Amino acid sequence: MKVRSVTKNKGKPVITLSPADTLDQAVSLMMVHRIGSVLIVDPDTLVGILSERDLLRVLHQGLDQSLVNITVKQAMTPNPITCDPDESLEDAMTKMVDNNIRHLPVVYKGKLEGMLSITDIVEELLKKAKFENRLLKNYIQNWPEEGEAEQNG
Repeated sequence: MKVRSVTKNKGKPVITLSPADTLDQAVSLMMVHRIGSVLIVDPDTLVGILSERDLLRVLHQGLDQSLVNITVKQAMTPNPITCDPDESLEDAMTKMVDNNIRHLPVVYKGKLEGMLSITDIVEELLKKAKFENRLLKNYIQNWPEEGEAEQNG
């Protein structure tokens, strides 16, 4: 299965911010949309990602500034790891596990196309498992009784 098949069905726009936006704006946006990261674009080019982990790092540093005074650029992870929409879901999962990340921007020919989250992958795998389970149950329920196969053959 390809990354594109998962991201095209999400139906949610990718949430982005500018590097000049403040962390206060980022937190508000993340809370409103109930998301764990936002992509940072300047002006239409992906330049970073701001995740919950980045926000925690800023808070842990105990800066003497309000989140209103800290820009996204100061806290974001620059040049994020990305995936191609034609990449396999397995390859995307491997990138996420190898790099200990939960969000993977989807970029095609330099253009941001979407965002793949660990939740998206789990949902897709769960759908696949339920479908396979239904097929197996149907197959087992229609299993021919002993002697029945001989009569029909």
